[in-house]
Amino acid sequence: MAMVWSPGWARSLVEGGQARRGAAGPLGPVVRVHRGFRPVPWRARTWLEAVAALLALTVCLALGEWWPAPVVAALAVVAVSGYGLLRPAPRLRSARIHQGGLALVGSDGGERLLPWGEIEAVEYAPGGQRGKPEHGRIWPAGADEPLVLTQLRGLDGLFREVDERLSPGLRATLHEALHTEGSVRFGRGRLTVTAGGLVHRPPHPLAATEAYRWAEVHSARPSGLGELEIRTHSAGLPLTLPVSNARAAAEFLEEVRAWSAEAST
Repeated sequence: MAMVWSPGWARSLVEGGQARRGAAGPLGPVVRVHRGFRPVPWRARTWLEAVAALLALTVCLALGEWWPAPVVAALAVVAVSGYGLLRPAPRLRSARIHQGGLALVGSDGGERLLPWGEIEAVEYAPGGQRGKPEHGRIWPAGADEPLVLTQLRGLDGLFREVDERLSPGLRATLHEALHTEGSVRFGRGRLTVTAGGLVHRPPHPLAATEAYRWAEVHSARPSGLGELEIRTHSAGLPLTLPVSNARAAAEFLEEVRAWSAEAST
């Protein structure tokens, strides 16, 4: 019997209140605040850039000097930023990292408090993949769908810090599952971890299942794309599969591999 590490829960933003950096609350002191922003549409950005270029050219021709060009460019940047501040707030106004958890503040000021113990998984996806914007997902315990976070400044840093804070508890859960159930599965069953090694089932239905003893596993680490990357001594290319909380999964694999190496000596 195996534990499947495949979360799928969520809830919506509710309730009210706000906190300042360093202020104490139900989740303890505030460590860091990530504020929401509304991106300027590309049409408005293109229009402002064209107007700025035309204005700079006109001023430079009138004065017979080229030095006003950088000044006009700086004013254009300020204008674009000001335009973004005047736009309506995004659905998520800010996300606060507390000592005891995460607080999500909606555009109406309503808060959703998520203690670290109530977050079962997080996943960050950088922007630029097939035109998709940068976003992150959080799976609260007992929910059916994840919370999706977008349009927050420093979103990658937010999820990196949340991942670091969740990692110890998640690794402890995985170790307990391995001890009691005998195996842990990742990536919808594509990777099975046992005390004796790894079993990898490739996504192609005709590909053969691969088994690796721990002595054959070289390393496990999280990639920048939210994937678990495993290198073995026999395979030329690393095994990669999408895993929520890839950091905790990789550290768990490294700990089991180190324990196996000690047990065999």
